[in-house]
Amino acid sequence: SQIELLITVALRPGISQTDLAIECELTLSAISRAVDVLSIHGRKDGRSTALGLLEARPVADDERTMAVYLTPKGQQILKLLQEINHGGSL
Repeated sequence: SQIELLITVALRPGISQTDLAIECELTLSAISRAVDVLSIHGRKDGRSTALGLLEARPVADDERTMAVYLTPKGQQILKLLQEINHGGSL
C-alpha cells in the first residue's frame, strides 16, 4: 500500500527504488509509478497532480539509481496517519 511505502521510506531514508520494491513486495514498475504519483513532480504522463510526499534523487555515484526520501509534507502526513491509526510513532 502507499502507506507501507511511506513508512518504509521513513525508516530507510535514501532507499533505492529497487530495494523499496523488495521491501514492499512490489514490482519495480509498480514502485516507479507509486513514487511518481507520490512525488513532488507527479506522474510523468500528467494524469494526476503532484502530491509532494516523496522526492526521488539520483545517487551521486550512480545516476541511474534513484534514492527516495520523504518530503517535509510526507513526514507530516505520515505523522498524522500514525496518530490516527496507532496514537504513536513508528
